[in-house]
Amino acid sequence: MVQTQVSNNGPPYIPATAMVGGHPTTSLDVPISAVFLAFYLLAAVGNMTVFQTNRIRGHKFLMSWAMFGFCMARNATFVLRIVWAYRPHNARLIIAVQIFAAAGVLVSYIVALLLSLRIFRATHPELGWNPKLRMLCKGLYILLFVSFVLTISFTIESFYTLNLKIKKVALWVQRASSLVQLLFNLTSLIILSLSISLPRTTPPENFGTGSLKKKTTILSIVMFFVLFIISFRFGIAWTDPRPASNPAWFDSKPAFYVIEYVLELVVIYTLLLTRFDRMFWVPNGSAKAGDYHMWSGYGQKDEGERLSSSGEESVLQLKPYGNDTER
Repeated sequence: MVQTQVSNNGPPYIPATAMVGGHPTTSLDVPISAVFLAFYLLAAVGNMTVFQTNRIRGHKFLMSWAMFGFCMARNATFVLRIVWAYRPHNARLIIAVQIFAAAGVLVSYIVALLLSLRIFRATHPELGWNPKLRMLCKGLYILLFVSFVLTISFTIESFYTLNLKIKKVALWVQRASSLVQLLFNLTSLIILSLSISLPRTTPPENFGTGSLKKKTTILSIVMFFVLFIISFRFGIAWTDPRPASNPAWFDSKPAFYVIEYVLELVVIYTLLLTRFDRMFWVPNGSAKAGDYHMWSGYGQKDEGERLSSSGEESVLQLKPYGNDTER
């Protein structure tokens, strides 16, 4: 949160308001951060291994690469938090922690929207491939990016000034950004809900491996946790800042680590361990109704039928064709 700040021979100045998670300590936060660092590092290795293995087989799935980037951003967050614990009066470290904390989670928002779009295009291809829906999603991507850039810019500026007007503007920019992120994720939820509730006029075009029901169930679980996290952040952003000496319950370390990061790890490992790179794979160049249908059988076959004698999945052996419109 942006508010009055303590003069520490700045700029930049250390905030005098309570921050979610508080100031880290060497006795408590360093070991906890080390544990989270290990989990995120393992997830990063897992996602990059999956991405490189698939790439060698001609199976392009860029969302695995994006999740790797997400995990690496979190690794940087916890490394900086450990350093911050040993250098508690370094305001620049606080700025860096906040930037990385804000940046990484955007990946999970975008992945959730992309996966919900794939299910909607499979269940309602005519609506899912509508150009107006594409334009809406492109607008949401741009809005999310712009809000992120503005938030980072004004957050940094708020550390370098004692001007209350600038701080107030920075606070409202943060609030507006949290609203944009909430609406972005609600759009994903609406699209997924429509794929379930709208009557179908044509048979569904399954894709990847597994049934559409299984895909919908996994994405629903992921979306629940993603929405829980952004709702938590949204609520904090729109709550009046409190002094560091009197923090609210949501500023506590348990709330910070559990809601912000344990739930994130649930999302990351759910996607990684269920092999969403296979389950949500679509043919490269998919751009219109019917493009999923040519490989729909792979998502419905028995696991034994999908594996070759060498143990490799037949879907992963398919070579890309056409333009890489969707991956």
